[in-house]
Amino acid sequence: MRKFKSVLSLILTLVIMVSVVACLDFSAFATETEDLSQTEIETQVEDVAEEPIAEPTIETVEGEKKLVAEVSETEALIPTQTPTQEPAQIPTSSSTKVGKVGKLYKDSKSTNQIKFYWNPVAGAHGYRIYSKNNDKDSTYKLLTTTTGTKITVKNLPHTTPYQFKVAAYVTQHGVTYEGEAQIGKTATQPAAVAKPKLNQCASTSIKFTWKKNSRADGYRIYRQDATTKGKLVLYKTIKKNSTVSFTDKKVKAGRAYNYQVRAYREMYKGKTYIGTGTTLRTVAGLCSPKLVKCTTQLRRVTIDWKANAQADGYHIYYTNKKGGTFKLLKTTKATYLNTDRLKAGYTYYFRIMPYKYVGAKKTKVTGTYLPLNKKVTSTAYGKNPGKTYIEISITQQHMWFYVNGKLYVSTDVVTGNVGYYATPKGYHKIWQRSSPATLTGPTWSSFVNYWMAFTYSGCGIHDASWRSASEYGGTTYMGNGSHGCVNTPYSAVKKIYSKAKMGTPVIIY
Repeated sequence: MRKFKSVLSLILTLVIMVSVVACLDFSAFATETEDLSQTEIETQVEDVAEEPIAEPTIETVEGEKKLVAEVSETEALIPTQTPTQEPAQIPTSSSTKVGKVGKLYKDSKSTNQIKFYWNPVAGAHGYRIYSKNNDKDSTYKLLTTTTGTKITVKNLPHTTPYQFKVAAYVTQHGVTYEGEAQIGKTATQPAAVAKPKLNQCASTSIKFTWKKNSRADGYRIYRQDATTKGKLVLYKTIKKNSTVSFTDKKVKAGRAYNYQVRAYREMYKGKTYIGTGTTLRTVAGLCSPKLVKCTTQLRRVTIDWKANAQADGYHIYYTNKKGGTFKLLKTTKATYLNTDRLKAGYTYYFRIMPYKYVGAKKTKVTGTYLPLNKKVTSTAYGKNPGKTYIEISITQQHMWFYVNGKLYVSTDVVTGNVGYYATPKGYHKIWQRSSPATLTGPTWSSFVNYWMAFTYSGCGIHDASWRSASEYGGTTYMGNGSHGCVNTPYSAVKKIYSKAKMGTPVIIY
């Protein structure tokens, strides 16, 4: 029995030892399994990291396009102090080396577009171009992608600073890598200032105005005269863009002056951009003439003005609409204008502008203009002459005869001698007709073929065989005029006599 117990104890000991060994082997497998499982998880994470990322969304500025520009004279864009790439845009790899873009070169000076180019980067598949409007943008925007090395950005606002960033990239196994970017600063040019408007002109001052450039820092005034050897030189700097007028008080009467106004803006420290401008030419003292008289009669407007001592002549512009476009009506050296027949009842607007020829090339320059307006009337001296009447302008030394509203005769004449026998102005009528007739005076007697009296004091319209053709019109009446009658060429007075009846109105002004 004791022997049996010993055997049983031995058997139990062996069983326990086998169980312990079995448990140790499972634990070791389990541990290995856990390690393998953790290795698989780590491997999956690495695989996800190496998958190609999605292409970035390309943001473009409206109206900007990628174009190839021809290279002309160039300048390097101003480099920034920190030309580094913004982080985490495109993946990079230590095994994939993408070269850095060198300098950016500006290839234009324009108010609404910027051209620039760069040298190619070895091995690059293309380039990404980013832009930033420094006036309103806080970050760069992807503008476009190109395989070339030149670009034109169009439809930009004038007088505006920009930064452009160009980075080379390569694509390998579906993954795009971007290299270090190059950043350059530049700007669109200030908008050109249109020709300044002359507002005031005197013998001792010249004043002009221009339109505001809201993006400019101010304006530079350039002047040219006899002392600058034919060159426009900087004359005045205006440091406020809200100031849009300038009065030059250092001028000499009769001297010609040229001016230009150019907007400027300092967009980077030490870098000032200056626009262009058109030239205003004038003469000190070439001022708007002073009005003497403006009247209207018989659908015409008659204007008298005082002569300007500097003027060689005058341009007269007109329009029949308030705020309308003015058209050149006449150029004259006289100080008087009697218009052609206009539309009765309409108000006409006029500008009388003096001009002068200056320099060896006889360049025409203009001064300020005299503005005036007049509502046209068909009456004369408060009376309506109807459609058939004779009209005589003493200043013009001209006569018109209208029959049933249509011009029948138009001729130069000689009226009464100024200061002695001036022809009486006013509204008259023919009260006597005769063909032929003999005209007599205290010391003279003259035969005429046709006679039409319009005053009871002896003034009338008649031919004058004693006058040559060259005497009619002009200034003959100022020293060699008639005794108050209207001397008329034979061919003209013959036609007038055939249609002018008793009572035909004769209006003289």
